[in-house]
Amino acid sequence: MKKLIALLMALMMIGCAALASAETYYYATNPEYPPFESVEADGSVVGYDVDLINAIGEKIGATFEPESMAFDAVVSAVQADPNTIGLSGISITEERKLSVNFSDGYIDAGLVVIMKADAGFATVDDLKGKMIGVQLGTTSDFKAEEITGAENVQTYSTFINAVLDLQGNQIDAVIVDAPVGMAILASIGDPSLIIADIDLGAADWYGIAVNKANTELLDKINAALAELKAEGFMDQLAAKYFSTEEAAE
Repeated sequence: MKKLIALLMALMMIGCAALASAETYYYATNPEYPPFESVEADGSVVGYDVDLINAIGEKIGATFEPESMAFDAVVSAVQADPNTIGLSGISITEERKLSVNFSDGYIDAGLVVIMKADAGFATVDDLKGKMIGVQLGTTSDFKAEEITGAENVQTYSTFINAVLDLQGNQIDAVIVDAPVGMAILASIGDPSLIIADIDLGAADWYGIAVNKANTELLDKINAALAELKAEGFMDQLAAKYFSTEEAAE
């Protein structure tokens, strides 16, 4: 009988451990996308998205650990594991919705054009036939192909590399999410680079990608996002990372 009780206790402990581990999740991210995510000298991942997921974790009683990878691998990582989410400045698109579920949008990033101040681009038509730099697999990539044709799109692993090539006259312009573009220009400090006054159209909402099998986690994340918005946390993030509260709605 003692052996049976001991066995039952062991099984209960294993079960409890499994339940506890279920409260630890992972977020697939490409930490080369400031101010949303970047890597500190000590190897820690920091940024807007990191602050957001940590706040969500506190709300739902869970821990989220980063898993770094190329951006175009993030959605696949979410598909492969119900306990992995995607958090990497991911635009909600109909194509991506075929593979994963998305949380409610948490920020409307929009798309902008970075160009040389003397380039003279004033409309979308001015970009046709020009060489445009983008980060591979992003909505900027898709928009650039729509405007100038795939043959005139130069893809990069990061937006900063695209902007550096623009700075070196290797390409004509860069299409990038507005907050990221502003952060890059602020870090470079080159007055010859500006954000063009060109309207690229539709909104570009970022969302948290969740495995389609884990609807319970999706519901928890959405409930936490609603609470954080009501409490003014999203405004605090906008003020911290963009120096304006207009970025979060």
